[in-house]
Amino acid sequence: MKYAALLRLAGTRRLLPFMLLSAGAATLGPLSTVPLGLLVSHGGAMPLITLLLALLAQELCTALREPAGTATARRIDGVLRDRVRTAASNLPLALLETPATQADLRPALHGHRGRTPGTAAVAAAGEASRLTSALLGTAILALHVWWAALLALTLSLLQNHRIATMLVGPGGADTLADSPAQARRRRRADYLAEVAGGPAVAKELRVFSLQPFFIDRYVTAMRAFLTPQSRGRRAVVRGYGTVSALQLLSAAGTFALLAWHTGTGLLGPGDLARCVLAALLVFAYGAGSHHMFELAHAREPCKATLRLLAPTRHRSTPDHATIAPKTTRNPRAPKDVSSARTAQNGDASAPESASLARLATDEDAFAPTRTSFARDGSVLALDGVTFAYPGAATPLLRDLHLHVHPGERLAIVGRNGAGKTTLAKLLTGLYTPTSGTATIGTATSGTGTATFGTDTSTGTTGVATTTSATAAAVFQDFIRYPLSLRDNVRLGDPAFDGTDADVLSALESADALDLLDVLPDGLDTPLSRAFTGGRDLSGGQWQKVALARAMYALHPHGRQILIVDEPTAHLDARAEREIFERLLQRTRGRTLILISHRFATVRRADRIVVLDGGAIAEEGDHAELLAANGHYAHWYHLQANLITQDAP
Repeated sequence: MKYAALLRLAGTRRLLPFMLLSAGAATLGPLSTVPLGLLVSHGGAMPLITLLLALLAQELCTALREPAGTATARRIDGVLRDRVRTAASNLPLALLETPATQADLRPALHGHRGRTPGTAAVAAAGEASRLTSALLGTAILALHVWWAALLALTLSLLQNHRIATMLVGPGGADTLADSPAQARRRRRADYLAEVAGGPAVAKELRVFSLQPFFIDRYVTAMRAFLTPQSRGRRAVVRGYGTVSALQLLSAAGTFALLAWHTGTGLLGPGDLARCVLAALLVFAYGAGSHHMFELAHAREPCKATLRLLAPTRHRSTPDHATIAPKTTRNPRAPKDVSSARTAQNGDASAPESASLARLATDEDAFAPTRTSFARDGSVLALDGVTFAYPGAATPLLRDLHLHVHPGERLAIVGRNGAGKTTLAKLLTGLYTPTSGTATIGTATSGTGTATFGTDTSTGTTGVATTTSATAAAVFQDFIRYPLSLRDNVRLGDPAFDGTDADVLSALESADALDLLDVLPDGLDTPLSRAFTGGRDLSGGQWQKVALARAMYALHPHGRQILIVDEPTAHLDARAEREIFERLLQRTRGRTLILISHRFATVRRADRIVVLDGGAIAEEGDHAELLAANGHYAHWYHLQANLITQDAP
């Protein structure tokens, strides 16, 4: 019944009708024994009318409770999903990307087997209603044969528990599919089915005639999954036979006892009718209900929700070390909210029932905290920043000191795997440093500003907050939205009410105006073949759209920083050079951070930072780095020689 604490999230308008209907369904059945006894003993129209009205009201309450419960569950789930999405948006990106967090987000947002925390709360109320009806029936039966009433109730409770254990308890048939081994088999079968019948890899399947290969393996995987399930369900059928036999014997014994008491004159006809109906209510509880499935399958979504909404950003699992430092406590959070570590199996600091009760009342305990501005006028600053990915033996970046000033054109270069993209995510606040501080914005910029990481002077830690009001960014893994070309560009700043002229200007800055020649409906063309009249784009064309999206965000009142990570990886050298020239023109007076492994592209930058071995190995402009004859000079000449050798 611990899930009943979540019912208050539904609000009074939805909860009150549901609770009234549940109370009516629980009590009207036992109350109907009174007019039934009077009708059998004395007859008359009034007892008959009262009995019919009571039975009709019970049926109405039972029927109307279902839609009321559905509305209640949807409201609870809506509130919790909103909180989960808010919490996920405030998580450090490195934490959000972990398998543990992703594994929690799926059941928290979508439930498990159609069951959610909302359905668990409604099911808990339903079980309480069934138990109330059985207890009232026991009380009525005990007025005449007390020991038989206690025996019937005990047997019903044991039978209900036995049914739940067989079906949804540990090792039960219905929970067998959720065991780690069965879950792996089902995921493998689902993946093979998707590959064999889906459009994503249809080209290669047909070219290499791989359909029989995947279909055969799907059949094998599905048989491996279904065989244990079949054995489990056969065991349930045998178990049901035992439970049904015991229930039949207990019911037969109870009714035989009532008949004997009636024959000896201990019970009158009216008392017999009341006792029979009361006994039926008791035995009905022993037959189980669908609520046990809701409660069992919603357990993991509830635990996942609790983990995601825990007031700490520590998450440790057997496979992943703690990946985020201790966060600053929100002063608005309730004082009784614990900040103990959240483990993979739930909040270890408090019982789940207490956590659910806290979850139902704590609406705003985890808001992000904004802290100081950069003190030296830098628009971006890293001071002593070290960053390590979860489970990594050594940090990827170590003791970085980097300050970027307003209007500067900074290039970051290095070998593949040197940490350039990770550095970009640190600069945008998407990653929280393992140690050190990272500051975004200036005290005079008037834009969203945050400091995050560990403050070595105070030992406190802040929270990485959004930088959408400060910086626009284009990453290697840019998103391909299945929307129109216009909407794809406008998503750079949806709050800016730009015109088509602004969209076209952004496309021109990304050298993407030629897309209008191949899209049948121009800016209105959906960029997906899944829609009528839609078109898909090549990798290079999509990259230009992503660049145009960032350019759109650089409107006169828009972002002041542009960070581009390998912005031309899908383009040839000529297109790359043209786009970089346009970037320099469009970002005039603003800060540009360019990350690239092509050294010829970055030579016009004001400053070039060379990453090597997790640290800044060299720093300076193009001429200074060539004169230093270090890593940059070596790699620059190596790439230049390769281009010269390949030239006709």
